[in-house]
Order: sequence, then structure tokens, then C-alpha cells
Amino acid sequence: MQKLNQIYRKDYQGEDVVIDRVYKDAKWNPTTEFISKSFSSTPFSNRALVIGNGTSRLDFKLRLILEYKEENSNSWKPALSTKRFSTYGCNAIYRDFRTDFLVATGDGIIDEIADSGVCTNQIVYANNIKLLEYPGKFNLIPQNPQFNSGAIAAYLAAFDGHKKIYLLGFDGNDTPNYNYNVYAGTANYPDLNVTILEDFWVQSMATVMISYPDTEFIRVAPVKSFRTPEMWKYCLNFRTIDFYQFTQEADV
Repeated sequence: MQKLNQIYRKDYQGEDVVIDRVYKDAKWNPTTEFISKSFSSTPFSNRALVIGNGTSRLDFKLRLILEYKEENSNSWKPALSTKRFSTYGCNAIYRDFRTDFLVATGDGIIDEIADSGVCTNQIVYANNIKLLEYPGKFNLIPQNPQFNSGAIAAYLAAFDGHKKIYLLGFDGNDTPNYNYNVYAGTANYPDLNVTILEDFWVQSMATVMISYPDTEFIRVAPVKSFRTPEMWKYCLNFRTIDFYQFTQEADV
């Protein structure tokens, strides 16, 4: 599993990114380009909400927190409550909700997002290859971790300096022939009856939690006893709360 360094946006200036490689003299010779920090930000709160696409989030009224689209409408409606924290979304959530930051992983969904126009009014992250393919549309993910979108979004929330990060829709996949994803069967997503292995997701998220030990990661689930991957139980900065506890603790 790729290692993450505990770095923060306030100290980050940018990094060298490989833009080309030539095989010569029996080795790969990379060409790099320095990509500077694209923007600076100071969190208005020490809390963030990272929204994954696990089906459990369908039981929570996200319209309380996020701008949303009504069915068969292309216009955005304001969130129903006052904003309390920065929000980070993953992949196709952009179809239904608007988050402060969006993380795109996977060639198909990245291409879809690039063509959607969402990059013109939202901060969207993608890997360094897609930055070169779509100049000016995406922001570089610092350290370029090859993780899933949920783990990357949680990492970016920690990188931005939030010390309490809520994780909604982080369900995992423990059932054969069933894809626990809100967007299963839609464009650029596997079908509903596809078996999805969760090991890589679990390890990626554990790496983020271990890399930022002074940050608290709080999984929000329908019930406090919601299934928890075994590896996460050993992270002392991780806990699970239910929806009601979340609305009380986060003052939603």
C-alpha cells in the first residue's frame, strides 16, 4: 500500500509530477514538471463531511447539508440548513448534489466529469495523468495517492487541516453478487449484481487514518453497530456514530 506523508495545505507549495517517460539505456528516464499549489484555503471550521456513495447514505437527508437537484431539474436548490463544515464528494455524486470539493477516480467517470462542465464552478481533483489530458479542469491530488475516491477525499479533508472528519456512505462491500453503491448500474459504474471486493478500499482508508493520527475520523451510519471493517477497529482515531448522534454532534 502506498505510503502517505502527514502534510498540510498550509505548508504545501507543490510537487514534481512525471509528465513523460522514455526507456533508454535499460531504464526508464522520467521527465517531470513542477505543479504548484493551485489554491490556498483556510478551513472556516475544524470539521469536514466526506460523502461516499455507499447505499446507507440514502437513509440520510443530504438535502439538509448540500445543494441539490430535484428530479427532472437542472437547477440547483440551496441546502435546507446552515452550512456547518466543508464538504467533500466522490465521483457521480455531482449528478445530484454539489459539494465544496469533488474527487474523481476511474477513467470513465473522470471523462464524464470533464465533459459535464462541473469543473468550471467547482474544485475537482483527479490524478496527474488526467491533469495533462484535460488542462485547466482538474486539481492535482497532493502526493498523487492511487487510492479509491472515498479514501482520497478523506485524505484531502485531513490535508486541508480539518481535525474532525465525518464519513457518510462508507459502507464497504461484504456481500457476493451485490454492489453497495448508490450509482450501481449507471454510466461508468459496475452493475448492481457485480461482486466488489473491499480490501483495497479498507486498506486505503486505514492508511489515511494512520497517516493523520491527530485527526479524528467519524463514520456516520444508520446505527452505531453498523458493520466495521476489522482493520479500522485498530485505528484509535476512528469511531462510528449513528445518524441521530451525527445531527446532535455536528449541529445539523
